[in-house]
Amino acid sequence: MKYAHLVQIASYLSNFTKINQAKRINDMAILIEFNGEKIIFDLNKSNSAIYKDDELKEAKIYQAPFDNVLKKRFNASHIKNVECLKDNRILKFICTQSGSYKSENFVLYLEFTGRFTNAVITDENNVIIEALRHIDNSYRKIETGEVLRELPAIAIKEKPCESITDFEAFFKSEAIRVNESRIASLKEAKLASVQKKIDSMSEILNSLEDKDELMRKSEEAANLGSLLLANLGNFKGYEREICLKDFDGNEIKLTISDTPKNSANEFYTRSKKLRAKALGVDIEKRNLKEKIEFFEGLESLLKEANSLYELEILSPKNKAKQRDRHIKDVSENTEIFYVREFKILVGRNEKGNINLLDLAKKDDIWLHLKDTPSAHVIIKTNKSKVPEDVLEMAAKFCVEFSVKGAGRYEVDYTKRENLKRENGANVTYTNYKTIIISKG
Repeated sequence: MKYAHLVQIASYLSNFTKINQAKRINDMAILIEFNGEKIIFDLNKSNSAIYKDDELKEAKIYQAPFDNVLKKRFNASHIKNVECLKDNRILKFICTQSGSYKSENFVLYLEFTGRFTNAVITDENNVIIEALRHIDNSYRKIETGEVLRELPAIAIKEKPCESITDFEAFFKSEAIRVNESRIASLKEAKLASVQKKIDSMSEILNSLEDKDELMRKSEEAANLGSLLLANLGNFKGYEREICLKDFDGNEIKLTISDTPKNSANEFYTRSKKLRAKALGVDIEKRNLKEKIEFFEGLESLLKEANSLYELEILSPKNKAKQRDRHIKDVSENTEIFYVREFKILVGRNEKGNINLLDLAKKDDIWLHLKDTPSAHVIIKTNKSKVPEDVLEMAAKFCVEFSVKGAGRYEVDYTKRENLKRENGANVTYTNYKTIIISKG
């Protein structure tokens, strides 16, 4: 963020008298509504910016201590002063919060300072109440209860830039610039991560032994065991070189390491192990193929995503942490996505679909491709009205994780209470509506 622009933006913001609301809309971006005008302060370390984006959606609701303090101290507050600190890329807001019996002043620092970029909330004595990033630094410690040490002025060295003559146009152009850049880099990173998983699973899949070959070897071992048992009377216990005929009259020569009887049992044991291995390989191959198909569907969704909001839903940064929030009894055959406060569950296979039907409550929304076998999708509503964009995202999941070809697909949806279960994951349903989803 250029210092020259910050100075002009501070002057522009000084025209406002009130902050209606202030909230975080992604990990490092704060939306502040000034007298009804929403402006985003993006504190990304590598590409900080200030812009407007009416299309921006929140991927999740933030409730960290910083977010609670930001809301409590600045929602419905009055602006006393806005300035850009001299020779520093820092915006300083002094606001008054009026209570029933008294008014208090609070300060919000938005620091566009490269790797130390931050948002810090203090009282009027500059004592830190909360910060977006807590920093344990001997020179400048950012921790609750510490007095905030303001950064000294520095010699600003930056290329000359044009003055902002139209703030509305400037904020919109910044939004386009930032979003295009971040979408491209984030999409590339997430696609690379998904492709790596697909390649890894494909390598394992290709390395697995052939089920039919294992079954052939199992039958061969069982036949040899049967032949030995059928001919035990023809051999001495100490014989190790054996010549016998199979049930078709073909001559077979065997070298055994134990008595004919014990060797027959060894052949039976080997046959059972080979058969079990063949069945295990079959299950493992099926599981790997299902996982690969899932990640291929995710890859397709990532390629079609055209916003940071969608990319974060599809491939969140803290996937491991999200697993801690998963619904109890959700099986490994089910995938969970979070769209703001809504959980969307997708069945990866028939077992996953059955699991979803078992878990869904009567007010949850169920989605399925019209008249076509597909993944079942459930939106956990918690008895709340589901917004259109959440329904559309769930319908996209249903399409992408069910079909490969491009086309125009109809997705039916209804409440879980309108389903009648038949056998397995098969259902009949009534009182449904249909969403059209275009793929490819």
